[in-house]
Amino acid sequence: MPKLGSIAEIRMGATLRGRDATRPDPNGSHRLIRIGDLSSDGELLKLDLLRFEPRTQISENLLLKPGDVLFPNRGTRLTAHAFRMDLPNVIVGAQFFVLRPDSTQLLPGYLAWFLRGEEAATHFTARRKGTLVQVLERKDLYDLAVPVPPLPTQARIVELSSLGRRERQISERLTELKWQELNLRLTTLAHTP
Repeated sequence: MPKLGSIAEIRMGATLRGRDATRPDPNGSHRLIRIGDLSSDGELLKLDLLRFEPRTQISENLLLKPGDVLFPNRGTRLTAHAFRMDLPNVIVGAQFFVLRPDSTQLLPGYLAWFLRGEEAATHFTARRKGTLVQVLERKDLYDLAVPVPPLPTQARIVELSSLGRRERQISERLTELKWQELNLRLTTLAHTP
């Protein structure tokens, strides 16, 4: 299996200096994706990203492009996200790695799915450093062995994963509604003479 470093570019997110570096500005020229903006399933929880006006020039190389994969480098979350938005001037902070897969070999959604999986988790657990806040180094991503099935197979994996996630969400919502209905019936019963 090829190592991730041979089939994707890997870089850090932007380092934004200063206490007010990301002060919200509704008219700001740039948008920022924060760790809290992503679910544990790698979904972007809100489309209305934080807007801000950078205090210093931000290099073009740090701007996200559709197809980039975001992966946190601090903590134990494996919240890989395949970025698909076609918005200008979107960045992530230095708490993310930004991976740009070789499109002839890897689909972004497939790479994000693999990074959220057990195989990658085992690899990263053995390499995290730090006691208070665990950190991954870029080398840890470079060294990750990634199975590379044909692109149509990767697309099927991404679709099945998405359908499975949606089924789980519907099932959780159905369970919640059944619980509410049961409580409503029991409350009604309690007030029946």
